Amino acid sequence: MRRPALWHLILLAALLWSGEYLRRDLWEPDEARVGYVSREMAQDGHWLVLHRHGEYYAHKPPLLYWLINLASFVTTLPVGRLTVRLPGFFAGILALWATARLAERWAGAKAAWPAALTLMTTYLFWHEIGFARPDGLLLGWTTGAVALLFWNDDKPAFWKTALAWLFMGLAILTKGPVGLIVPAGAYAAARLAAGEGRLLRKSHWIWGPPLALALPAIWLGLAWWTGAPEGYLRELLIGQNLERAAGGLGHRQPFYYYLPSIAADWMPWTLALPAAALVLFRDPERRLLLRRLGGWIGFIVLFFSLLASKRNVYILGAAPAFAILVGAAWPDMDSARFRWARFARGSFLCLLSVAGPALLIAGFLPLLPIPGWTLWPAGIAAILGAAGLWRESRRTQAPSRFFRMAALSLLAVQGAVGVFLYPAVNPMKTPVKLAMAVQERLPPDRPLLLYAMNGELLAYHSNRRGEKADTPEELFAAMQRERRGFAVFDKRAFDAWPSDAPALVGATGEFRSGSRRYVWLEFDLDTPQSPGAPRP
Repeated sequence: MRRPALWHLILLAALLWSGEYLRRDLWEPDEARVGYVSREMAQDGHWLVLHRHGEYYAHKPPLLYWLINLASFVTTLPVGRLTVRLPGFFAGILALWATARLAERWAGAKAAWPAALTLMTTYLFWHEIGFARPDGLLLGWTTGAVALLFWNDDKPAFWKTALAWLFMGLAILTKGPVGLIVPAGAYAAARLAAGEGRLLRKSHWIWGPPLALALPAIWLGLAWWTGAPEGYLRELLIGQNLERAAGGLGHRQPFYYYLPSIAADWMPWTLALPAAALVLFRDPERRLLLRRLGGWIGFIVLFFSLLASKRNVYILGAAPAFAILVGAAWPDMDSARFRWARFARGSFLCLLSVAGPALLIAGFLPLLPIPGWTLWPAGIAAILGAAGLWRESRRTQAPSRFFRMAALSLLAVQGAVGVFLYPAVNPMKTPVKLAMAVQERLPPDRPLLLYAMNGELLAYHSNRRGEKADTPEELFAAMQRERRGFAVFDKRAFDAWPSDAPALVGATGEFRSGSRRYVWLEFDLDTPQSPGAPRP
């Protein structure tokens, strides 16, 4: 089996994600925020300090937002579905390419395609590259950096280590210090776990970190020199790093959080993990590979387990090592007769055999919130995949290609979800009613008032600048200034409007977006209100 060429990976990734990129709107919690902040960056020219609703936004460094606007400039398309996701798409290509090349170096050419296909069909990777969030872009930089450090050990060259540390600098510009800690720590832990600590004695550990830190230092210096708002640098450097790590900003989870998280987020290949680990462990020539990959995975999982704040995407950087581990064992698991190999094959077979009919049957259920037929393409793909796996499992003469068939079936299911199912969910995940009302009756130069919420999803899809008001006094000051317009409330906040605050008068409308319920108030302070105007 030949290794995948770069154009192979680009073509396959385009087939997998293009339907989702072109047909799915930007959703919460992060996609709409990324799109909204990127659009405001271009409109106001805030290229060094991110802004949201006209106020500084210190939650993330700016690289993703720069790249989104670059994609918009190059394609001449507005900031939207495609341009917001293009940086993550190319980062996914980089991660797949580096994973395939490392698998080839460590386990032979026959492991390159299996490793790439395993990574591509792992749920968390597929989801994060499909969604426009910083974590997908971060994965591209960190995987590329780890691969370059390993390749430098095989054939040293200055450009490899320099590029590796520059990748880490770009990773810091994407999501902060983890962009340096994760790849450097994973590489060192992998070498030590494999008993290859001698390979760490390289001069690039002296000059590399300063090179990586130079990129964010230049950005921070320019931001400070051009007059960063008061409090911005402290929140960025302290609040969003040290306080977040300590759980001060939420996402507090117990130490063992990542054990069940990995089991779910790395599906369906966690079903094959015990068999793959046994295959490598029983082979003395590949036991070293198991230790190396275990060090890579173990460092990332342990590091984030020690932090109070935890999210499943934090350990996405371990997914390439996991994919290499599983992919390297594909040929052996295809025909192996020991218990865990049978369990892995049986699990994939049952998964597709159950999922396919279940999706077809679900399409006929009454009161389904989406058109039932949108479930059928994924169901048909799963049924065809199950039939192929049944055929492969009965082979006695020709070599089995069970897991290759499983991966291709999963790709078909995922592609069908992106093309048919996700677009059908758009009306449930986006504020369609609000967007229609605002774009019809609110001039483009007037803000959408948001009471006690950030509401980037609402402002983005309404194509209006948002203005946040945290108190009734702030809201009424904005209403007095605008005289007429729209204000949006969380339904609970609207129902709990203080009795001693001025009454809300105007036409109202309720709508849902995702799991949240909202109310809009269309106010006009220059028109006498009718006695029957709605009041809370």
